[in-house]
Amino acid sequence: MTSLLRRFAAGLALAVVACTALPAQAQQAVAPGDIAAANGGLVPYKARYQVSYRGISGGEIEQTLRRGPVPGQWLYESRAYPNILGRIAISPDARQRSTMEMTPAGIRPLSLVFDDGSDSSAKDVRIEFDWGSGRVRGESKGKAFDFPVQPGTQDSASVQAAMLYELLAGREPKLFWILNGSKLEDFRYWPEGRQTVVTPYGQFDTVVWASQHTGSKRVNRVWHAPKLGFVPVQAIQFNKGRPDLQLKLVKLEM
Repeated sequence: MTSLLRRFAAGLALAVVACTALPAQAQQAVAPGDIAAANGGLVPYKARYQVSYRGISGGEIEQTLRRGPVPGQWLYESRAYPNILGRIAISPDARQRSTMEMTPAGIRPLSLVFDDGSDSSAKDVRIEFDWGSGRVRGESKGKAFDFPVQPGTQDSASVQAAMLYELLAGREPKLFWILNGSKLEDFRYWPEGRQTVVTPYGQFDTVVWASQHTGSKRVNRVWHAPKLGFVPVQAIQFNKGRPDLQLKLVKLEM
């Protein structure tokens, strides 16, 4: 089975300058527009999600969106906290980091590194975007690649920040080209209305967004909480209409 970190990053449509976590009721009072304006169009956060696969708990995944060391640069990081069963699919040492920058046109990825946590590099991914030459280079699962890339292309982690950026700006994205490993895939996005969601962290009013790769039988649905700066509070990946991978928010720092 593909590692949960990679599936999570690719499936979500959407992760600090962290402070003490607020209770859910207090967080719902956050003005995301003000926070986003103060942080250049994004809301820094650290979120912990409960992960289950076909109803079986696999542990937790933590995602962090924070400023990078260079002005205008942002980092999106993921790490796994699998339980005993979850370790069958993913190592607790698995890490993923996407480095990106904010431009007048939106979020632009610069690099992505995925380490599956094992001694082998057979499943690792490393990506470098060269926007000056319009190319992307890297290595995925032991194979090097180098090909042209068009403006607006995202990697499997930066697309989550790009989604937040678009929603905070009041826009409704229709399509993202996403580099998943060495494969460039087109994902169609569409809204599915509003819904109240109950998570281990609290109850939230959300907007629901779905996405699907052309030709795929999997549909990803993400429940974004506007009062939390559109941070996802729930995400489910459906395969032929049946829920496979599910995530629910258990902790949040903003």
